[in-house]
Amino acid sequence: MKQEIFSSPTPLGDTLTLYKNLWKGPEDGQTLSIVAGIQGDRLNGVLAAGRIAKFLQSVADGNEPGLKLSGTVQVFPVVNHRALESGSATWSYDNLDADLAFPGSEEGDLTETLCNRLLHETAGSDYGIILQTGSTHFEDAPHVRAYRPSLTMRKASRRFNLAVIREVPDIPSVNLQLSRQWHDMDIQTFTLSAGRPQVCDPSAIDALYKSVVHFLREMEFISCENEEDATMTEAMFYKSKNEVWVNTKQAGLYLPCGKVGVTVEAGQKLGEVFDLYGGQLLETVIAPQAGYLVSQRVHPMAHEQEPVAILLSGGHSKWFWPF
Repeated sequence: MKQEIFSSPTPLGDTLTLYKNLWKGPEDGQTLSIVAGIQGDRLNGVLAAGRIAKFLQSVADGNEPGLKLSGTVQVFPVVNHRALESGSATWSYDNLDADLAFPGSEEGDLTETLCNRLLHETAGSDYGIILQTGSTHFEDAPHVRAYRPSLTMRKASRRFNLAVIREVPDIPSVNLQLSRQWHDMDIQTFTLSAGRPQVCDPSAIDALYKSVVHFLREMEFISCENEEDATMTEAMFYKSKNEVWVNTKQAGLYLPCGKVGVTVEAGQKLGEVFDLYGGQLLETVIAPQAGYLVSQRVHPMAHEQEPVAILLSGGHSKWFWPF
């Protein structure tokens, strides 16, 4: 199951090793790669990857009655080991964000080398899943993100059984991410996000784990004898142009008023901005229009005109836009 795919001595004498977990069914089939820990503070994805690995090993050992493996599944529980050890998004030595370091290089900084090795190990996969959390200072409701989704990808994205699927905006920074590199390699790529950085959230971990297991079954990486039809959540698809970013008007301490994963009405209060020294209320942040609250700021420091929430509007239960 556990395989070493990269090893490098460090200047202090210890060894840095990158591992993957690999399972192959009795018959040839499609290949799925699951990656977590690209940034060291995205803990929900790391822990969800561990649960997925435990489940797959239990299936392989015959401890899950009626379940059998098909095809190939490989899980990379953590990519950026040094960042994980330091508890931050990046490793302080090179301060290079691995999420923006692809395709990396065979020679160079350690982070770039790890990214390049990961890309090499996942080349040839049919599907790729990246487990993430909200961006720095933000919390995400569980959802799927897809970059330049084809018709086949749009259908496959429903197999995670999550209520929200977002189109990734085609911005320059995406070119340096694993999702774009996989897309260029004809790998159907999905990013699952839930929770916030630096926090282990059991409900977010559970959501990530269950969505991947549902995908494994629906896409027949795991077959089940006499399996009953599972209840499917109706997924809503959102284009990137339908995202509404809500900004503060004044600087201060921001306190959100609700939780992510709910639909808000136009004019509904999303949070409040307070003066740091006097505690006075400076601003009430309201939703400019109705939408699904997919992400919100959880760190209180907010500058003037800084985003504090992301709403999704104009969703459709089917994705019919041209491509």
